[in-house]
Amino acid sequence: GLVSAQYLRGDGTPFATNVQHGLQSAFGTNVAPQLGQSMLVLATGGARYAPQVGACPSETCEFNPNGAVPTGFPQDVPSCDGGNEIFDDISLELSLKAPANAKGYSFDFRFYSYEYPEWVCTQFNDQFVAIVDPAPVGAINGNIAFDSMTNPVSVNIGFFEVCTGCASGTADLEGTGFDVLDDAGATNWLRTQAPIAGGEEFTIKFLIWDTGDGAFDSTVLIDNFRWLADPVAVSTGGID
Repeated sequence: GLVSAQYLRGDGTPFATNVQHGLQSAFGTNVAPQLGQSMLVLATGGARYAPQVGACPSETCEFNPNGAVPTGFPQDVPSCDGGNEIFDDISLELSLKAPANAKGYSFDFRFYSYEYPEWVCTQFNDQFVAIVDPAPVGAINGNIAFDSMTNPVSVNIGFFEVCTGCASGTADLEGTGFDVLDDAGATNWLRTQAPIAGGEEFTIKFLIWDTGDGAFDSTVLIDNFRWLADPVAVSTGGID
């Protein structure tokens, strides 16, 4: 079903190859792909972890200032400060054609951030979105990855469960680089799904950026894209 794939900035301009993206067979000590031998990593810093070449040595590595993202983003969170300046944006845009019998598709992801929990509900809200064109019913400005309160994927999302004092502890931060500070955190694996018509052609853009400034980087892992034979609605949730 893959027609084309390209790395882009948030405004759709080409992205030169660098360490902000990569395919990884693991992420740190304890995180493995959901399916197959590798998973996609996109980062506002380095999509690497020590001792890999290109790993960011601190919580901040700045590569691309003065970015721009699609209309409607960054998406504000109700009752929280919102920032408009974008930095270190990177995306993978896929053009796909659904199989004739497909009625939906899904993918798994995890979001890591040095902004958690210090910068929750502030103007410094790095975000990850999955923007689909044409947008399915239930998408928000084309984005299909958000929580039950329609909050975009950021440190404000209701799925942050990997951190000091969190329900899932810190094991999945070990060796990722996000274990060097006490205030970094992550989600567990989440799954987003959306409807599609058999034979339909569409694009999906996996896009991450720093909001407010280029400091305190964030990373998203994306894996296990699959076609679905049963009807689904747009949703994001935990994996049993």
